[in-house]
Amino acid sequence: MTKGETGPAPDLDDLWRPIGFAGSRRSTGPRGVRARQSPLSGDEIVRTAIRLADAEGAGAVNMRRIAQELASGTMSLYWHIADKDHLLDLMLDAIQGEDLPVEVTEDWRADLAQMARRERAILWRHRWAVDFIGGRPPLGPNTLLFMEQSLAILESTGADLPEALNVLISVNTYVLGAVLREMRELLAEQEERRPGLSPEDVEAQVAGWRSRLGRSGLFPRLVGLLERGVDPAAPETRDARFEYGLACLLDGVAQRVTGSRGVKPRTSRRSR
Repeated sequence: MTKGETGPAPDLDDLWRPIGFAGSRRSTGPRGVRARQSPLSGDEIVRTAIRLADAEGAGAVNMRRIAQELASGTMSLYWHIADKDHLLDLMLDAIQGEDLPVEVTEDWRADLAQMARRERAILWRHRWAVDFIGGRPPLGPNTLLFMEQSLAILESTGADLPEALNVLISVNTYVLGAVLREMRELLAEQEERRPGLSPEDVEAQVAGWRSRLGRSGLFPRLVGLLERGVDPAAPETRDARFEYGLACLLDGVAQRVTGSRGVKPRTSRRSR
């Protein structure tokens, strides 16, 4: 092998973190059943599961339902997927592979912001994923590729790898927290639109609540915001609120990572 060659492409199943994750396991097929050729593929099974979860929630995902969607026998799935935990890890890693690879430019701030927006968009496309990311974070090949590209973005700042990793963790934590808040807002919107509750009913309830807050004397600032018509959960300001928080975070990164080295942080054209 000559210098610069990386050898044959690795088996993606070998790139999973080796301990503590179902995704690192290989299916050995149904017990007690002789091996046979299956027309199915693991990717087809995972994509079908994701489609079901997107449409009906993660509760709709089970081997029997997937087999029905694929017009296949349930046991055939086990030649590709060890169990439901294995399937869930594969699903979470598969969605991380969407919109990759991302082009890395010389503007680390713009690139990192774009990665944050990409992650937010993925979580909104696959809302079920938020319920599982905290409990079983997989380190599969797509997740590792996302991390690798994100770390590459920060090379131009001069940050060493441990510091770059801390920046990446901070950005990912912000994105996940923002999406969790946004989905909570969405649930409130859905509650307000439930059958039997008119917009006038909602307005009357909010007015009564605001009046009670005012009479209590405990919340003068919150009441002031409400009286000015500021809705902290307004759907029309959701994107702007996300961008404001992201900008604040990146301002801090610029100061801490580049400012501490005497390097003038790069400014975007819009801020000039």
